[in-house]
Amino acid sequence: MNVKSYVVVAVAAALAGCGQTAQKETAPSASAYTLTQADAKVVETGVRSSLKDLASAKLDRMKATRRPDGVINVCGYVGAFPFMGVLTVSPKSSFAVTGVGSDEGKAALTMNFCRKAGIEI
Repeated sequence: MNVKSYVVVAVAAALAGCGQTAQKETAPSASAYTLTQADAKVVETGVRSSLKDLASAKLDRMKATRRPDGVINVCGYVGAFPFMGVLTVSPKSSFAVTGVGSDEGKAALTMNFCRKAGIEI
């Protein structure tokens, strides 16, 4: 094999790896999940416990999706900042905040996660 052939093989291998990475980043299909009042209270409690300033914990525009594996992703706003997290409903309801967009960079990451989870807020 000549050098040109090695370069072609290396580029093809690199591109094949990119395709696999993109597939891993794609979230499983999710369906809309309607939060009950009890769910919303659990989310609010979880978000409040992650904040330094409890007075700013006014939650708004909460939306959720449920993945086929049962994971419930929740996104919304706390004050002016987007948040994201995972709601567990059994055996005991709990909410784990996985991010709050408290600055421009974190807000972009949070919004991107929400979009990938099928949630537009």
